[in-house]
Amino acid sequence: MRTTNKATITRLVMRAALGLLASIGISLFIPGCGVGYVVRSAYFQAELLSSRKPIERVREDGRLNTEQLKKLDLIADVKAYGKEIGLKSTDNYETIAAEWDRTIWNISACQPLSLTPKTWAFPIVGRVPYLGFFRRADAQKWRTRLEDQGHEVYVRTAGAYSTLGWFRDPVLMPMLKWKDHRLAETVLHELAHATLWIKGSVKFNESFASFFGDEAAMQYMAARHGPDSDQVTRAAREAEDFARWRAVLRGLYQDLDTLYSDPALSDEDKLQEKERLFGTLSDRVLTSQMHDPARFQRAAEGGTWNNARMMQYRTYNHNRDRFQALLNESDGDLLQFIARIHAITDDAKDPFEALRAATPQVDTPAK
Repeated sequence: MRTTNKATITRLVMRAALGLLASIGISLFIPGCGVGYVVRSAYFQAELLSSRKPIERVREDGRLNTEQLKKLDLIADVKAYGKEIGLKSTDNYETIAAEWDRTIWNISACQPLSLTPKTWAFPIVGRVPYLGFFRRADAQKWRTRLEDQGHEVYVRTAGAYSTLGWFRDPVLMPMLKWKDHRLAETVLHELAHATLWIKGSVKFNESFASFFGDEAAMQYMAARHGPDSDQVTRAAREAEDFARWRAVLRGLYQDLDTLYSDPALSDEDKLQEKERLFGTLSDRVLTSQMHDPARFQRAAEGGTWNNARMMQYRTYNHNRDRFQALLNESDGDLLQFIARIHAITDDAKDPFEALRAATPQVDTPAK
């Protein structure tokens, strides 16, 4: 993979880094995150972008197998579907980084008795509750730093990467192993970002795009294969399981939030009860009536479960019931739904407050 042209990387690094720094007056420090992080990320992002090749060229050179070629066909078709339903067209996923072999790492952090995430400030996008890295060692250094500051930390890998319109994002090779429904959801998620982005509210944007991607992917599958097809039936069963998984995590989140805000308990008591609550996750899965509970049992019993991981879930799944209510009011029309979201959040100081005001019929907690 190290065949990348260094001059090309240098130009892209300068463009990426200066584009970020210019927005803050070329200051020596970005609030909450050092310039070193920005420049290092810009370098690896430039390395990724400089490795892009047109999909048609990669198709012709014979390096991809039949299944991978089918996935590229699917991506192109999903983009065409997005255009059909009125989403903003982008140049994303018109290229592929076939020789780029890095793993993208994502890190988030919380205090031990709080569900408020640590955030970092960046130009354009505002405050974000996570950082991305292109080397595991860099993510581990930040993990150690955050843990030394008393935070709980969660580190995970990310299968796709978006520059939110700054560059033409390529297809990454791991994406070509995904199921059709997941791949469609990812592409439509990114098209939703391109169509509607509310400055300064990453949590709202991600929750909106996650909900939209799920709904649009099901509509895409039905449109291409028929609503009663085996493909749609399988996708629907998987979607139902993920909905139940989100309900399980939401219940745990609410229990933890209630615990942390209880003034009658000492910190020691809260920490003890917190450990017990996380220990109930596996049993919650067993009682959730999933089609494939074993899959989510593995998730419940594997890896680190802490406040930082719960906030990763919450960042992408906030107020889904209210988004659903607005989609229902739009008779399932995705473009009308986006227009409605735009109308209620336009000039709103807090898009979530605007969403709650627009859906008084939904009885869900504010958090």
